[in-house]
Amino acid sequence: EVKEVSWRGRGKIITKDYVIQLQDVPLITPNGDVLIEKLSFSVEKGMNVIVCGPNGCGKSSLFRILGELWPLFGGVLTKPAMDKLFYIPQRPYMMIGTLREQITYPDPPKKLTREREGQKVDEEEVEEERELVRLLEQVHLGYILDRHGLDAVEDWMDVLSGGEKQRLAMARLFYHCPQFAILDECTSAVSTDVEGFMYRHCRELGITLFTVSHRKSLWEHHEFVLRFTGKGDYTFEQIEKDTERWGS
Repeated sequence: EVKEVSWRGRGKIITKDYVIQLQDVPLITPNGDVLIEKLSFSVEKGMNVIVCGPNGCGKSSLFRILGELWPLFGGVLTKPAMDKLFYIPQRPYMMIGTLREQITYPDPPKKLTREREGQKVDEEEVEEERELVRLLEQVHLGYILDRHGLDAVEDWMDVLSGGEKQRLAMARLFYHCPQFAILDECTSAVSTDVEGFMYRHCRELGITLFTVSHRKSLWEHHEFVLRFTGKGDYTFEQIEKDTERWGS
């Protein structure tokens, strides 16, 4: 069911659940550089895609168009509403605040919302607290909880290491549980065993992934590959046993 049709530039955006489809969409930077003249592919729920190619080939440009950060200059883009897409960069944003707020970002925690409204703690808030603790333990950050608690205010950009920030960002993803997630080198500082758990858990939650990574170990968690050549061309194909796997 189509919920909304809107225009961006000369392109057309259709809002629809559980599908990302590009029909003759050009990848053009805001200053006019044409990276891909016409990009077409379709991804439905459960079709996890690994995206690869050299630097400057269009990977980040694609994600900026999906996130409506860049204008759509042509073609038709069908995708869910913005609150059903989630983007995790290699260096995730952490704000000064509580550990609780880092997980629920960009939404405020239920506890904070109720305190501001002068309401008492209820079962919904207690359940959220249990969930936050469980999420931290799932991404191997239980010791951070033991050390700081959920409500200590810290500058988490300084307190956490690169790998800890990446794991906390995955807890954030699990909390929001969107239809699609764009993972841009977001586990580069995480061990492969923890990384493997995170990707398997995304499947269990029904989150469909677009992943940019140079790790060959991640190919097993995806069914399709979108490969940019860096020369204006691309391929989109199902991953088979004999598919060439890029990375290290």
